[in-house]
Amino acid sequence: MIKNAIQKLNKSRLRNGLIAVLLAITLITPAVFQSTTPAASKRTPARPAITKVTATKNSATVTWKKSKYATSYRIYYKQAGTKKWTTLATISSKNLKYTHKSSRKHLLKGGKKYAYTVRAYNKYGRKWSSYDTKGKTVTIPAVPSIVKTRVKANNYKQTTVTWTKSINATNYLVYYRSADTTKWTRIANVSSKTLKYVHKSSRKYPVEAGRTYYYMVRGYNKTFKTYGGYNKAGMQVVIPERPVITPTATPTATPRPTQKPKPTATPKPTETPLNTEKFIKEVIRLTNIERTKAGKSSVQENAALDKGAAVRAKECAIKYGHHRPNGEIFSTAYYESGAGNILGENIAVGFLTPKGVVEGWVNSQGHYVTMIDSRATHMGAGCYKKDGVIYWVQIFAKNPDQKFTLTVDANGGTFPDKGGVEKYTIQVPAGMTLYTDNIPKPQKGYNKLSKWTTVYDDGFEISENAYKNVKLHMSENQTLRADWTESLSSN
Repeated sequence: MIKNAIQKLNKSRLRNGLIAVLLAITLITPAVFQSTTPAASKRTPARPAITKVTATKNSATVTWKKSKYATSYRIYYKQAGTKKWTTLATISSKNLKYTHKSSRKHLLKGGKKYAYTVRAYNKYGRKWSSYDTKGKTVTIPAVPSIVKTRVKANNYKQTTVTWTKSINATNYLVYYRSADTTKWTRIANVSSKTLKYVHKSSRKYPVEAGRTYYYMVRGYNKTFKTYGGYNKAGMQVVIPERPVITPTATPTATPRPTQKPKPTATPKPTETPLNTEKFIKEVIRLTNIERTKAGKSSVQENAALDKGAAVRAKECAIKYGHHRPNGEIFSTAYYESGAGNILGENIAVGFLTPKGVVEGWVNSQGHYVTMIDSRATHMGAGCYKKDGVIYWVQIFAKNPDQKFTLTVDANGGTFPDKGGVEKYTIQVPAGMTLYTDNIPKPQKGYNKLSKWTTVYDDGFEISENAYKNVKLHMSENQTLRADWTESLSSN
């Protein structure tokens, strides 16, 4: 009995032991299977293969193939020919591309060659891949810097354009446009060795007497096929009138006065006043007849143009010509009267009737070209009599009522002359030129006005010293912004 009991106990122990062993194996087995994955992930990643590097004027983009066992990538760069690599960034293994944008810390210079390389990293094994020690190179395109342009009229058919030197320019492209269009026409491509171009009127690129033009110059790099920035407004020039003989009336015989037996003091005869309004209407009517004959559309009378023509007729009695007594060009009189987009002016002296003066303009080629200008939509006329002589004016414009808005921004300061406001706007006739000397100066605590910056609608900016009388040509809406520097005093 005792023997049987001992055998049963041993069998039970054996069975329980086997169960314990099986349980242990069951518990251990998952751990064994799980340990194989970390072991594999700890391997050294393969060297990333860079497929390409592309560049723009201020960035470079690196692309590479996926590296096995990589958990992240580190991108390096250096200027070609140097030894030291500089770390740009560390990014996730999900990305196989990186764009290096030029910055103060990681600068890219135009015209310089840069090398890029990539290393893979495994965070589980804390292991780095090898890398291409030479890297893959790319050259950053050289972009010419913006130039400052000046232009002057040499005569009624020629101008001279000058400009400052542009960094990275191999050539300069010279453009011009007339005041009635926004489209630039390229008239020259010159070497970087020259900073001047003389524009002579031609059939292809005409310069017409009495008209207003704008010029601009931009740099070009033929190696990288890159263009420099430019002054969107351009620099204005007014072409002087062609020298012409002003038509005069045919003199008529003057009867001899009859002498009285006893001469007495005789008062001076009073001049017959002009029927100005009637004369103006007739000049416009006769002008439209001539325009119709030439196949051109009729023009409408414009009150602002009439107002400016009246001023100009009186001025011609003081100083005859297309420059005003104060030396300014004739177009300023019309801008001051509220008219914009001025095209051309005809003047005459000595004619007694509207018919006579219109015929005189028709028989003068230069005047006739102005009269039948196909761009004109409106006109004005004026006449003034002094000492028995009549002075005549006719003026043409395209959409003279068009206005542009100039926003003057104190940029954190105020305008005491405007009631302490920070900003105000001015409605300006299209084509008019303003000057910063005529703009009220803002104030901003103990800061000093250092620059006026012109900001155009597309974001393009041009800055000039605040103490320089800067031209503001109103060919579009724009903002004039005050820029400040700190000062110890308010002066």
